[in-house]
Amino acid sequence: MKIAIIGSGVEAFSCGHRLLDINPSLNIHIFDKKAESGMYGEEPGIYSDWPIIPDKWSGNLYSQTPNKFSSAIRYSWFVKSISISLADRGVYLHLKSVVKSIRHNTVEYYGAGFSGAGKMDFDKIIDLRNMDEGALWFGGVTISKTNEKIFGIRPDNTIEIWSKKPSLGDNLVQRMEWRGENPRSALADRINAGINAAETSLSE
Repeated sequence: MKIAIIGSGVEAFSCGHRLLDINPSLNIHIFDKKAESGMYGEEPGIYSDWPIIPDKWSGNLYSQTPNKFSSAIRYSWFVKSISISLADRGVYLHLKSVVKSIRHNTVEYYGAGFSGAGKMDFDKIIDLRNMDEGALWFGGVTISKTNEKIFGIRPDNTIEIWSKKPSLGDNLVQRMEWRGENPRSALADRINAGINAAETSLSE
């Protein structure tokens, strides 16, 4: 069975991993409009429990490998890690590829990809675009203690903070913006959204 996953981010890659866990023989293609999976574009990486995904989904996280003191992970490194392991499992990643249309199980796309532009037919199409809607949150990364209520400590001892107020202070090494419901649960929610999409698509 040939399946297309359309979308960027952790939910798309979690969906791919879950599909392969259910049926390792699936032929999966992910269409990602970004030029690179992970390594740029930060989003909430706070978690309440680790591991948050099966070990085989993740590759080497290097300095972002969670420890007993951490409660957040650098989102971009996490996404890069699970996308690499997904490629190792045989999934085709069409990077910098924008889906122009979906008609009768045919995906028309343009961009880089490994074939530039064209049309591909699939047995199933899972569209995970437009999942970043919601309130605007302002984030930052600091190495100092914070008074913000929503924060997580990364394995490298930097602190990720989120607030609905844009004024997070000047002592930041990075600023971020994200749209969604709750930075505390965003990472787990997006992983579960990908898992649910995979399981639903194969049950239809």
